[in-house]
Amino acid sequence: MSAFLPGCRHRHGEEPVAEVNDSIPAMGFWPDSLCQEAGKVRPGETFTGLMTRLGMASESAFSLVNGLDSIFDVRKLRADNPIVAYYQVDSSSGQTVRTLKYVEYKKNIASSIIFKAEEPVGAWNYERPVVKERRFVDVTISSSLWQDMKASGADPRLIASLSDIYAWTVDFFGLQDGDEFKVMYQQSVCEADVVAIDTIYYAEFHRGEKVIPAVRFEVPEVGGRYWKPDGESMKGAFLKAPLQFSRISSGFSYHRKHPVTGKVRPHTAV
Repeated sequence: MSAFLPGCRHRHGEEPVAEVNDSIPAMGFWPDSLCQEAGKVRPGETFTGLMTRLGMASESAFSLVNGLDSIFDVRKLRADNPIVAYYQVDSSSGQTVRTLKYVEYKKNIASSIIFKAEEPVGAWNYERPVVKERRFVDVTISSSLWQDMKASGADPRLIASLSDIYAWTVDFFGLQDGDEFKVMYQQSVCEADVVAIDTIYYAEFHRGEKVIPAVRFEVPEVGGRYWKPDGESMKGAFLKAPLQFSRISSGFSYHRKHPVTGKVRPHTAV
């Protein structure tokens, strides 16, 4: 069961910071003026259960559910999704009183829903800024492509795009120590987290003296396709491997724990 991280500490007698109303902030309120506590949705938790656990009045929680309309379907609340609760803290009376003001439910890295916990209750979508970055990475295989990609500072999701481009020329299940990938690509980033690998512009696969380049070229009414420098398509008649590299979830092992039964038994085939 997920628990909240340690909350912010409010010094005795300190007045809460007043919200500034000279402009509308991106989130719809000023988060830095409130105490923040991060946590997760608990397994089996309902929307009203979550909101009342955080400190929202039951009547207000039910009212919020009835007014969500098309903004959020409470049946799609997902366990372990991150949440942030925003409280106003008042210690002026000698006792600390916390009032839940807003709750942020993070659907993914870039998209959140903000719930207003006090009357009049409300909800709205919040999209964090996503920027495009062009990057170059040079990865030499020494352990596994996944680990070596991470060690190079690149997002391992780049592997799926590479395996699609080189599906007809490189067997990703047969990569060897010393094999090398050089890639120029664009990715979408939100607050230092990679949202997606957008486009690979150019790539090279090196094995010893052998080099296989792949150049992206936009084909009218078709889109981006990859070609060899001599104009030959990267797509061939036969795939190097009959199964997509990115779809393999479990490798060969004589001591694999079965994902359903939990028993340890050999797993000697893909």
